[in-house]
Amino acid sequence: MECKNCNTIFEGNYCNNCGQKASEERFNILNFPAKFLHGFYHVHSGLLFTIRELFIRPGETLRGYISGKRVKYFNPFTYLLLISLVGGFLYKWSGVPEHFNDIFLASGDTIRFTGKYFSYRMLLTIPAYAIMCNIIYRSFKYNIAEHLIINTFLISQSMVVMVVWLLILILVKPGSLVFEILYISAFSSLIIYQMVVFSRLFKTGKTLLRWIKAAATVLVGLGLSFVLMNFLVKIVHL
Repeated sequence: MECKNCNTIFEGNYCNNCGQKASEERFNILNFPAKFLHGFYHVHSGLLFTIRELFIRPGETLRGYISGKRVKYFNPFTYLLLISLVGGFLYKWSGVPEHFNDIFLASGDTIRFTGKYFSYRMLLTIPAYAIMCNIIYRSFKYNIAEHLIINTFLISQSMVVMVVWLLILILVKPGSLVFEILYISAFSSLIIYQMVVFSRLFKTGKTLLRWIKAAATVLVGLGLSFVLMNFLVKIVHL
């Protein structure tokens, strides 16, 4: 058979060139739970390689991973767990929750909850984006499990961007005005990065149309994640 990762022709259970399993199958909703659990007890090599590729060649990287080229990349669920832990630790030390308490003191429960537990909002963006991708990019024939994989990588990488901004906040220790400027810059960089990923991953048709679809996916997806967050907050306060 032909290796999906390096295209070497081989026999047996593993590629003799790169070591990838012969049984790398397409993601689907039935094998998704097993893939999810596998991500927490098996660590693929290549964390820095994965971070670099998702910045430099996000479209090619994600298309390759979904099609079976996986041996070089960090497992998406392990990646998400690791970056979430780092981001959550830095978030508490960055002063962001305190600034949010001052800025959004009179805001609703959902806004205050988001300000205190921003990583939860990021996690809820994964299913929200997956739903939007499944609707807007239906012609690409990816199933919902594959969209979840794609957006797990996307949100993990977005958290890497957030970690950089958190380190800046920790070093600068800004006042209220500078904090607002840095926060808007950080949020804008996340939006732009996510739009770039979608426009490069789903690369077909005219450039303007690709960007419109990418913007719609991100903005409507964020709105949907806010609805999910609002639902979660109501459950917590029951």
